[in-house]
Amino acid sequence: LESLLKLRNALKEIPRKLLKRQEPAQEDDLLLGKVTGKCNFAFTFKVQGDGCFQTGMLVAAAENKESGMPVPLKCRWKRQVGDVSVDIPGVSSNMYQISADDIGTHICVEASPADDDDELIGHVTGEIGPFELDPQTRRSLDNSLGRGYTFPVQLARAADDVQASPTAAQDHSVLVNEHRVSVSLSGAEVAADYNELYPKVIMHTLDTLKFQLVLSETRCFDLVVQSRASRDLLALMIRYFQATRQVTTSAVVASLLPPQAPLQQGETGGGSLDACIVLERLVSEVNKNMLTKEVSERVLRNTKSEKRELQEQLMESIGGCTDVIVGLQDQFHEGASGQGPAPDPAELAAQVRGIEAQNKALGDALAQEHKRREDLRTSRLAAEEAKPQLHERREERDMLRARLSQLASRSSTAQQQDMADQSHALELKRLRQDVEKLHNHKEQLRKMLQDKEREKQELQDNFFYVKGQLEKWQLRVAQDADGEGAVKELERHHQTVNNAMDERTRFSMRLESCLRDQEKDKVYHEQQIDRLMQANARLMEEKDRATREVQRVSTMYSDVASQLQREAAGQGGQTDTFAADPADQADASAPADPEEVARIRQLLS
Repeated sequence: LESLLKLRNALKEIPRKLLKRQEPAQEDDLLLGKVTGKCNFAFTFKVQGDGCFQTGMLVAAAENKESGMPVPLKCRWKRQVGDVSVDIPGVSSNMYQISADDIGTHICVEASPADDDDELIGHVTGEIGPFELDPQTRRSLDNSLGRGYTFPVQLARAADDVQASPTAAQDHSVLVNEHRVSVSLSGAEVAADYNELYPKVIMHTLDTLKFQLVLSETRCFDLVVQSRASRDLLALMIRYFQATRQVTTSAVVASLLPPQAPLQQGETGGGSLDACIVLERLVSEVNKNMLTKEVSERVLRNTKSEKRELQEQLMESIGGCTDVIVGLQDQFHEGASGQGPAPDPAELAAQVRGIEAQNKALGDALAQEHKRREDLRTSRLAAEEAKPQLHERREERDMLRARLSQLASRSSTAQQQDMADQSHALELKRLRQDVEKLHNHKEQLRKMLQDKEREKQELQDNFFYVKGQLEKWQLRVAQDADGEGAVKELERHHQTVNNAMDERTRFSMRLESCLRDQEKDKVYHEQQIDRLMQANARLMEEKDRATREVQRVSTMYSDVASQLQREAAGQGGQTDTFAADPADQADASAPADPEEVARIRQLLS
């Protein structure tokens, strides 16, 4: 009985082991290269990126077969064009950045272990290619060849240059067109025409943004561009224009279509036309084949990944069946060596039939589980395709919720806004009263100023009159110089004149002080009036703006509610893919309350 229970548990574990599968890690899209040579370690040579384009990166990696630890390598990189191999200088690591120099070529790497003490020996060679121009750069190149292009660049800073020059960080530009290459540096322009050797672009093998632009034997610039695609586009444009100058289109056509014998009399010249038609058809076929190749490579990568997953599932299934078989064998040996009585054959047959029924049920459950997994995969792909639209709908939903909450908060504070409007009205009324009082006070000050002016004029007239009388008295005193009474009278008049002068001076000072005070009060009150009028204008503008905002939000709320109602009516009984939960669907389908909207508009107006 115990052995049968073990057998039942083992059979129950089979579907679990078959269904057990870890989610595959989202690895970068990679292509494996051709590897030759003998070694006692595991070596891989691959391209990381979107395919065999110049935007990827080559990685040579090695692992110890026993421990699985990575093995450091010393690498030698070569660029192969046909049967000719050229060393790539400056690169000794296990990674290489592909550039525009590698378009149409194969890249080879010769690798060997960097440490000889680890008992790892061998010399392997990896090859991959040819590399092509990626579609985005190809489109940019086609658009830029006709009209030229200006690339923003900067001067490259040397590694040992601690104090960079002030112009090193300034932005410069390189103009590339069909006539010449021009470099603009701080207002100065250096140009070079195309010839057999110059201008030329030397790519930096380690930095994807640096390059060297050589215009002549004496003019060379170390520059840095903004992106890797800009560097590749600049190099390809310069090489294209230089090639068109050296190799003309007529020479290319002559090499592809050799000249034919002259036509005899009566013959037609349709051969060249046929050749052009054939050439056009060949070009279209080549483009179609290129597209087919890209699709095939993508399908091949997907097939390889699916094959790897199926192999892992098969190994897991084999392992589970092996464990079950080993358990059955152990149970058989234990039953054969046991001392108890032999089991009843009828009972064993019934148990076997029960186990077979359980296996059939488990098989059906396994088929259902596979079907459910396929449905889940299909739904996941559909969800990934609809993910951008779902994100937009969620953003729109969040915005509408924010608007609705804002509208609700404004409707809840409508009474407060009415009280605020009443307080503003009272404040405006009080300010108008203050303005009227200040205006009346201003009129009173103006009248007082006129009275003071009249008093001043009267004092001046009195002064001139007293002065004339004094002069007359002086004349009489001069005529009657011997009289003592005349002298005393003269002194008394002098004292009176001095007192009048002092009084006049005192009144003049008081008048000027009053005028200054009145002028200051006048300026202050005018400024106060201006500030009050500005504050009143701002309050009225804020009130108008709030009214317009409430009307706009109310209109938007009504439009959105009607749109959601139309969408809900159009979908019918289908499930809403973009609704995150039932509460969202309820919010989206709830119509707006016209009475509530009208009440809010009436309160705000």
